[in-house]
Amino acid sequence: MMPHSPQLRDTEVRRVLLVALCFNLIAWAVKFLWGQWTHSISMQADALHSLLDAFSSALGFLGVLMAAQPPDAEHPYGHSKFETIAAIGISVFIFIGCFEIVMGSVTRFQSGTGPEVTPTSFIIMLAVMTTNGLLSRWEDRMGHVFHSEVLGADALHTRSDFYASLSVMISLVGSKMGYPLLDPLAALAIAGVIGYAGVRILMDSVKVLTDTSCINLTEVEALVMKVEGVMACHAIRTRGSQYRVYMDLHIHTAPEMPVAEAHELAHRVEATIMHQFKEVCEVVVHLEPHLPNLEND
Repeated sequence: MMPHSPQLRDTEVRRVLLVALCFNLIAWAVKFLWGQWTHSISMQADALHSLLDAFSSALGFLGVLMAAQPPDAEHPYGHSKFETIAAIGISVFIFIGCFEIVMGSVTRFQSGTGPEVTPTSFIIMLAVMTTNGLLSRWEDRMGHVFHSEVLGADALHTRSDFYASLSVMISLVGSKMGYPLLDPLAALAIAGVIGYAGVRILMDSVKVLTDTSCINLTEVEALVMKVEGVMACHAIRTRGSQYRVYMDLHIHTAPEMPVAEAHELAHRVEATIMHQFKEVCEVVVHLEPHLPNLEND
C-alpha cells in the first residue's frame, strides 16, 4: 500500500537508504581492517563488497532525491526514472567489485599463502551476515511498500553480500583445516554471486527504460470483463517496474450509457485493477461505445 503523500514516500525511502549506508560503511571498516590484519583475501573482498554497498546506497539516495522533483516543462511525466538510472549505477559498482575480487584471487593463487584464522574472524563474519540478512529483508519489504526500484536493487545487492559473507566463513573453515586455497576459491565464488546480482539489477533496469510490458495482459482483461457494465476490453498496455506499474486500456460500454455513468464505470475499472495488482500506481481508462458491427480504434 502506497503512503498518503509522495513526500512521505520519498522521505521514508531516503531514510532506509541512509540506514543501509551507515551499516555498510561500518561493515566495510571492520571487515577490511581485520582482513588486512589476518591476511584474508576473501574477507578483504567481502569488505570491498560492503564498500560498494555503501556507494550504491549513496547513489540510490541521490537518485531518489532527483526522482522526487515535481514534473516540469521538460519532464511532464515527472523524474521517476532517475531511480532506474541510479539502479543501473548500482550494477556498475557491482561489476567493478567483481573485477577487483577476481584480480585479488589470481594474486592469492600465485602466492599460495593463506589467511590467519582467529575466533574473532568468525565472530565478525557471523555478526555481519546476520545483520546483512535482516537489512536485506527490510530493504526489500520497504521497496514493495514504497514501490521503489532503488530499494529493490539495493536489497538485492545487500542480499548478495550475505551469501558472499557465507563464502568467507567457508574459506575460513577451510583454512583452519589446512586448505588455504579455499580462501581465493571463496573469493571467486563471491565474485560470481555479486556478478549475478549485478546482471539481475541491470536487466530489470533496462526493462523499465525500454517500457517492457510487466503484467500478464490476459489476466488484466479477464479481471476487467468481470466489472459490470464493461462489454469489451482491448489495447491493454503496461510499463514501469515490478514495484511501480503504469497501465492504460480501452473498454467498451453501451452506446446509450450517459457520460457521467460511463465516467463512474471507468473509475470502478481503475479501482478494481489497482486492488488486484498492488504494483499498479496509475491506470488510464479510455471509453468507447460498443458497436459490434464496426471496428473500434
